[in-house]
Amino acid sequence: MPETTTVTLSPQVLSELEPVVAETRESVEAIVNEAIVEYLRLWKKRKRREQLAREYEALASLWQELSEDIASEKWLTPENEALVIFEKSLN
Repeated sequence: MPETTTVTLSPQVLSELEPVVAETRESVEAIVNEAIVEYLRLWKKRKRREQLAREYEALASLWQELSEDIASEKWLTPENEALVIFEKSLN
């Protein structure tokens, strides 16, 4: 069973809501519930976008670090040696 909560609307919001209630013939409760559901949907979407942005930044940082490691001597020398050995084994 739905929980009951009292919400106070400003006179301006109430005056904007009244024509919607009249046109749609829905209850104020139904319209307010729909508005809250839509607000929460958009809020969750914004939070997901923010989380994705943080994750993409972290991933970009990891890729940058990886590219710097690959470009450094500590990777190039062993990989080049391994490549030379492999290429010699092909002949």
